[in-house]
Amino acid sequence: MDNKPVIVIAGGSGFLGSYLVNYFKENYKIVVLTRGKEEQIEGVYFQNWDGKSLGKWLDSLSGAEALINLSGKSINCRFTDENKQALISSRVNNTRLLSDAVTSLANPPKVWLNASAGAMYNSGKEPNTEDETIFSNSFLSKMAIAWEEAFYKENLPQTRRVSLRISLILGRDGGVFPVLKKITSLFLGGAAGSGKQIMSWMHINDTARAIEFLIKNNIEGPVNFSTSNPKSNKQFMKTLRKVMRVSLGIPAPAFGIKLGSIVLGNEPSLLLDSVNFIPKKLNDKGFKFNYEHLDEALSDLVKNG
Repeated sequence: MDNKPVIVIAGGSGFLGSYLVNYFKENYKIVVLTRGKEEQIEGVYFQNWDGKSLGKWLDSLSGAEALINLSGKSINCRFTDENKQALISSRVNNTRLLSDAVTSLANPPKVWLNASAGAMYNSGKEPNTEDETIFSNSFLSKMAIAWEEAFYKENLPQTRRVSLRISLILGRDGGVFPVLKKITSLFLGGAAGSGKQIMSWMHINDTARAIEFLIKNNIEGPVNFSTSNPKSNKQFMKTLRKVMRVSLGIPAPAFGIKLGSIVLGNEPSLLLDSVNFIPKKLNDKGFKFNYEHLDEALSDLVKNG
């Protein structure tokens, strides 16, 4: 009989979700809410949900140790009006549905961790912390704020809630790192635009460890998922070239990135805008990073990639 505590992950088939499944599956029973077929693979249970209505997937939430919600349309798209609406609604509606689910249970999950975005912060010279109350007016900021408003709207006295204000997550199997590694190997890894835009970042192993830390410790509210060492884009790419032992990195002017984004179907602001924040709560609560410094993080990913 399987007596492992249960972690339910919505959005568990993406880059971060897949890593979390593998990270937790040894010590927890993992249930992934999926729009695909129901099946069990290597001890992981994939349970069907449509993201719109309550169903038998509710049974998995009952008594769960943790619910982790990463679901939502990928931001790797052009920010057209149609895509903006889809980006917001996919996050807000899924969060509202999960809130209805948690409310309906006599024995709801002990903790609910819901993804958010550090892009909500203003891009000043000083890094932002969770204490900030005045946010950017950008689309990504408005999306993150709407997401968190839906998350905290209902009173859930039996479930501790944490919103994960996520930075650039660095992992070898997805996200932006494989792209940056590829263009650097082709001598195209110079600064993007001015190179002055700030990049907050976090190694994916520390991301998973921090989520486990939040599950096990009595912390709630917004938590910044980044290191204490944000870097300018120019510094970031210089460090990557050094780690990869690539001597030349041709820069990409802003107008070139904007033109290229039309062809590639993505949003240039994701490369050109600053995202500057640090993990005050994690630091204050005693979380220790394995990869606090960028050269260490990139060396690990390059070496083991």
